[in-house]
Amino acid sequence: MLRSILAFLFLTIALPAAAQNSCEYANDNECDEARYGGQGYCDDGTDTNDCSLLSIGANNDSCTFANDGECDEYRFAGTGSCQDGSDRTDCAAWVIQRESDFLDRARALGVGSLDIGNLGDNTCRWSNDGECDDVFFGGTGACDRGTDATDCLAEVQFTANVTPTDAGGDNSCEYANDNECDEARYGGGGYCNDGTDTADCRQLAAGLDDDSCDWANDGACDELRYGGGGQCLDGTDATDCDNYGTSPEALARLLELVPANLRGQLGDDSCQYSNDGECDDVAFGGTVYCATGTDATDCRAMALGGEDSCRWANDGECDEPGIGTDNCTSGTDVTDCADVAYLRNRNDSCNTAFDGICNEASGGDGTCEAFSDTADCLGRSRPAGLENHFFGRDDRFLVDTTQMPWRAIGSLELQDGTCTGTLVGPSLVLTAAHCVTDTGDETLVPVSFTAGLTQGTSQGEAKVTGAVFDPSYDPATQPAGGGNGHDWALVVLDRDLGNEIGYLDVHELTATDLSQIARSGLIVNQAGYSWDTGDNMSGNEGCRVVEAFEDNSILHECDTAQGDSGSPFLLNVDGDWKIVAVDSQFFDDENNKTPFAQANLAVDSRAFAAMVAQQR
Repeated sequence: MLRSILAFLFLTIALPAAAQNSCEYANDNECDEARYGGQGYCDDGTDTNDCSLLSIGANNDSCTFANDGECDEYRFAGTGSCQDGSDRTDCAAWVIQRESDFLDRARALGVGSLDIGNLGDNTCRWSNDGECDDVFFGGTGACDRGTDATDCLAEVQFTANVTPTDAGGDNSCEYANDNECDEARYGGGGYCNDGTDTADCRQLAAGLDDDSCDWANDGACDELRYGGGGQCLDGTDATDCDNYGTSPEALARLLELVPANLRGQLGDDSCQYSNDGECDDVAFGGTVYCATGTDATDCRAMALGGEDSCRWANDGECDEPGIGTDNCTSGTDVTDCADVAYLRNRNDSCNTAFDGICNEASGGDGTCEAFSDTADCLGRSRPAGLENHFFGRDDRFLVDTTQMPWRAIGSLELQDGTCTGTLVGPSLVLTAAHCVTDTGDETLVPVSFTAGLTQGTSQGEAKVTGAVFDPSYDPATQPAGGGNGHDWALVVLDRDLGNEIGYLDVHELTATDLSQIARSGLIVNQAGYSWDTGDNMSGNEGCRVVEAFEDNSILHECDTAQGDSGSPFLLNVDGDWKIVAVDSQFFDDENNKTPFAQANLAVDSRAFAAMVAQQR
């Protein structure tokens, strides 16, 4: 004791009064100097007042609030009403109770005695901060082994309930340790590869969904996976988040909340298109693909007038099917989708679309089905938030596929979905790489190619026997000019269809072309099979390429949509239409280099001209 007192006196004499409490955390009743067991937020000798009792080894009941049954010292996560070292009796009892609760919780979770022993105690200065710092249990390493027991209990729970492979994961993902599980195998968004978001996924990996979060049962869902604030780890706020999510159980609970009379009208899920996230019951504003009363779950939110229950709601982006990203069920992202809601379930699949005459029964002669003649019936203006990227106006037209160059363009049937391709040789079709591979490693050979398909007829069809794509292709989108120019592929047909109906040449962009793009843009035509025009080819005339990058990618202002991937951009070169690019993807132009805040990305002919010439 004498030695401690002398040390304290020496400290008091050695330092000026101002320096003794110069730390920004001084005089808050918590000792923050590491040498006395504090968190280390203050350098030695700069938190003197708060550390005065601990520095002399004192641990007493000198605080005004001592012996009131509540621990008031900060170092034990108390209220802070007492200086560290001045509420001994209350805090001693609290520590005993905390350790007892810890053991009870560990046993309830099935953690074995060996693991409990390995967890040790809470003597680390970083203990009880909500983060496991014991590297033995996958923590940060800030604590010695066996000194951060409570914080690392969840890690023991995790490793005790999952396979060794799962337990061996790490937190190397850039989105790790944000409380949201981003691994697709556990229902996350896939932003982290399997095994790289271990801490955030530990609850879901163990199959647990409980109320272990400190914020559980407060009436607010705090899990990020359901659009909460992220105060709770995914899987630890079950009761508050009970009415969210897309699991069958969660959806069933939501249906149970629908008023009885409306629930009866919704019916059941007997339609073949039920449970796909899109309402297909026209009685509730859905498509016409399901009979009334057979798509209950998908139409629940629409029947109630819409809501913001989707986890992606209120993020500034419409995520509903058809008018948005398709990440939310119909009617569950109403605030973000408000500006485009009038286009829900509408398309231009009618054979007389884009002719300037409304042929729907509501405003015309009824020769077009309801919702199938949108541009003619509602006009061509389009909100900026629409998932289809029309830059404020839909300028497409239906193409005469009996004529060149259009007849050489066709619909490419994939193993799952469709893309657009163009004949560039007798049996060679040019398209986008992402149409024939998902990861850039495997090849998904398309099924067939139908040239000049429109209004149920075509110019010819052939089966596909093989496909190759740029070996440098990576499905991840890079910043503008950062390496997006590899999204192209060549498809081989089983016969020389191109000799029968014709094929197009490729024009490699020249220095003159690139200069023109830089000055005022290059005027091109484009055509493809947009998802919303049915089997009819839609095209653009006189749209512009507005930016060219050194990675062989371009930004353009042609009106394209899903299904147009792989479609050609055509330039008239000495009287002949030649391919100068293939459509790749919607691209958020972060540098805003175009007159618009968004743009479409294509891969230009500098990337593939030589290969096409070699293979033909």
